[in-house]
Amino acid sequence: MAALNPLLTKVFRGPLDLNGPVIGRLFYLFEYARSYVEERLEAFDSRFGTDTSAPTFERNQKTSVHFYVPTTASVIYEILGSIPLQPDKFAFVDMGSGKGRALLVASEFPFAKIVGIELSDHLHRSAEANVARYKPESQQCSEFDLKCMDALDFSYGDEPVVLFLFDPFGREILQDVVAKLEASLRTNPREAYVVYVYPQYEDVLQGSRILRMVREGGPKWRPWSKYVIYAATTAAAASMGIEPPPLT
Repeated sequence: MAALNPLLTKVFRGPLDLNGPVIGRLFYLFEYARSYVEERLEAFDSRFGTDTSAPTFERNQKTSVHFYVPTTASVIYEILGSIPLQPDKFAFVDMGSGKGRALLVASEFPFAKIVGIELSDHLHRSAEANVARYKPESQQCSEFDLKCMDALDFSYGDEPVVLFLFDPFGREILQDVVAKLEASLRTNPREAYVVYVYPQYEDVLQGSRILRMVREGGPKWRPWSKYVIYAATTAAAASMGIEPPPLT
């Protein structure tokens, strides 16, 4: 669905929230069908013996934390392939990593380490099992750090970072996540990218004084595959032809 403006977001909170108790379950059925079709087309799990395709709606699902839906594998490959990574320098951090599909695909790129942050213990354990199974010949990074924790309690290291978000939570939590990243970048200026798939609340990133969009992609008729990439340094953005604002 297209990005919602703040007024519509308030209207659709509660019972009508896309991740709420009413429409959320209908949306879940759509996502289940979509994921089934995509798995038939891309065969990610069948090729690697993993279990990342089926959406998961937790019994005590909070509307502020969205239910698990897998990112289309080909979209993750497209996104990470467009980022000029310095081998063994960047950390890949997936907030709301779910069953770990983005973590698995990221391991085929030259990251220094791969971090998954997931609140649900059930999804966290599924991701651990998937990481243990995923051993493609193309794997370039095997340093996984899976954490079962609240995203707001995560602390960044000093390395350059790619922060991956597939619509994992609502506006308020996203604001806090972005603010914490900005604080880390002010303390320790370095290259950073924020990947936001299905960017419902992109205005949060648009309001940043540190981040600027350097790429957008995905077909309009497949909103779950639309994405934006924001960069935090001049050097990072220059490689994509756009100069972001300096760190302040």
